[in-house]
Amino acid sequence: MASIPRIMVVDTANQLGGIVRSALALLDRRHVLVEIPNAQDALDEVFRTEIDLAVTAYKLDTMNGIDWAERAIREQAGAPIIVAASNDDPGPDPARLKDKPFQYLPYTSGERFLRAVRIGLDGEAVVAAEEGAQQAALDLGPVPPLDVDAARAILNDTSRELRAVGALISDRAGRIVVDQGATGYIDKAQISALLGPTFAHAVKVAQQIGGNGWSLKYYEGERYNLFGLAIGYHYFMMFIVDASDKLAFGAVTRYGRQGANKITELLADGAWIKSQAPSAVGAAQTESAVDTGTATPAEIEQVEAEKRKRSTEEMTAALAAPTLEPIDNLDLDLLFSQGASENGLDDLFEDGGELDLGGDLLESDDSVSYEEAQNMGLLGE
Repeated sequence: MASIPRIMVVDTANQLGGIVRSALALLDRRHVLVEIPNAQDALDEVFRTEIDLAVTAYKLDTMNGIDWAERAIREQAGAPIIVAASNDDPGPDPARLKDKPFQYLPYTSGERFLRAVRIGLDGEAVVAAEEGAQQAALDLGPVPPLDVDAARAILNDTSRELRAVGALISDRAGRIVVDQGATGYIDKAQISALLGPTFAHAVKVAQQIGGNGWSLKYYEGERYNLFGLAIGYHYFMMFIVDASDKLAFGAVTRYGRQGANKITELLADGAWIKSQAPSAVGAAQTESAVDTGTATPAEIEQVEAEKRKRSTEEMTAALAAPTLEPIDNLDLDLLFSQGASENGLDDLFEDGGELDLGGDLLESDDSVSYEEAQNMGLLGE
């Protein structure tokens, strides 16, 4: 391998390159990155020049990633290749992946993908020796989908409340899904890649403190302060605030937390549990880069959530409304035969006959705060 590895990214959708760059930034590895969207052009490049690592998406323009990997290996034997699928890609036949000289990942989670890149660059033996008896990489399954439009609206409102210079939402793999404001003041791709896995590790802390282990991260600088707020275990929101704003921390703990909770509600139960792989093939279709390991705290929490769901369904069935017996002696004529006087009905529509609601409110002993009055529309902005 060259002193500076030459890495090729093959992705028609042009989304995988950012993940690879984030992984290399975390590994602090110098590199030459070549991105080629067309599958055939990428094969021609493999034929002409030597590559140290190729990372291809599963869904390409003229073939799938596994077909591309098999053809690339025939062109350049021994070339390390990673085939990275996304959540909605169909799972291939496990028999086809058996004894293949490439790594297949059913989804690009942070630590798993990072380990696959290390194996591709350094070799499995080197990575295994460095890891030793360390705990297997945290696996929370694929990142659940997020309603980006709804999340963007919430982020915009929250950013305005915090007077933030810029704001963004990233997933735990470091992929930026919403970007607003002047986020270019920082290397947002690198910081997202650094912070993403740390929010995912909150699942380990949650087992010790109870609940979901919601986390807030704060980085104070001379020019800007960074605030990171968890959106479940799979996403987080980050705000860039001017360092001169001394009230920002209090605003973040109030309005920032409210915004994070609203976006978390968009994910429903998927925010705090391990997501399921896109098919039953799942974890069985990975190569040597993927460790099965033991059950993670997220898996345990998922089992408990399923138990609670079944218990709720059983309780609902037990508390179902009873069937009411019909009334045998119901006399509708008697019910509607009572007379009613219409005298005075017209008075309700005469001038001065309206109810004085404002007077009733003012004479009441109840009081409202200034903020409540604004929310009720009694005061202007």
